Amino acid sequence: MTNKLILAIFVLFAIVIWGCAPDVEDQSEQSLWDTKGHLIILGGGPRPDIIMQKVVELSSDGTFLLIPMASSIPDTIGWEQRDQLLGFGANEVEILMLTEDDKDNPALLEQLRNANGIWFSGGDQNRLMDYFSDSMRDAVREAFKNGAVVAGTSAGAAVQSRTMITGDESQPLSDRFSPFSQITKDNVITSEGFGFLNSMVIDQHFIRRNRLNRLINVLIDSSDDVAAAGIDEATALWFAPNGRVEVIGESQVILIQKTNEFTRKYSGSLPAASNLKMHILPPGSEFFWDGRSISRVQLAGD
Repeated sequence: MTNKLILAIFVLFAIVIWGCAPDVEDQSEQSLWDTKGHLIILGGGPRPDIIMQKVVELSSDGTFLLIPMASSIPDTIGWEQRDQLLGFGANEVEILMLTEDDKDNPALLEQLRNANGIWFSGGDQNRLMDYFSDSMRDAVREAFKNGAVVAGTSAGAAVQSRTMITGDESQPLSDRFSPFSQITKDNVITSEGFGFLNSMVIDQHFIRRNRLNRLINVLIDSSDDVAAAGIDEATALWFAPNGRVEVIGESQVILIQKTNEFTRKYSGSLPAASNLKMHILPPGSEFFWDGRSISRVQLAGD
């Protein structure tokens, strides 16, 4: 076989392989953000029509399991938010008033696993997670992976990341200071949430309640999380299955990410960090999330 013929065969083979190879970016998004479901994470406060309409629209059959257990008055909140979902066109909304006896109930696990829409109310995220065993959390994650829309507000937003901000502070200053008035090592107490977002931590009521300190604190301290999203009231992040994320609602989302050059050190208990990047995103802004990194940030505006 001549050298020219060998070269021609090699070139032809390379062209075929190149044409069949998946796009690198798409492959990354599929491998790390492996879901058919949608997340809508609402930062608390008012629930604007545009957000609630989107929540209902994304349930494939318009049905929802409403879980009000974060609230101290779950029966009242359950009926109120059930009526709101029905008012925006939901076909059926079942309120799950969970008890300790429900943990690992096979019928409940099947119901969670097969849900097409799940709504978590606000309240206390720690109270909500106390009702969920490991198998119940797995069932909710399976529903999301298979195509359910999972949405929640306030506490129902905090539970959606793996690193969940509990709202508690390990080293509060005196009463004359507001909570989280310092950025210091291990000051923000976290626990494990549902883990729909495995490398991005979520905070809510963000701008209205001046929570930048605590979100920066969590992100710097974390060895796993590479990004953080502070979602203001009446505002939501919508994560679609292809990794596209859109800000919807009335206010802004503050997005903070560790760049590849991120460096963290401690001077005693005081953290030092460099190469953090911040984005301020009003409604209509977009970015892409592949499960581990942020790219293609597009700002809305004139």
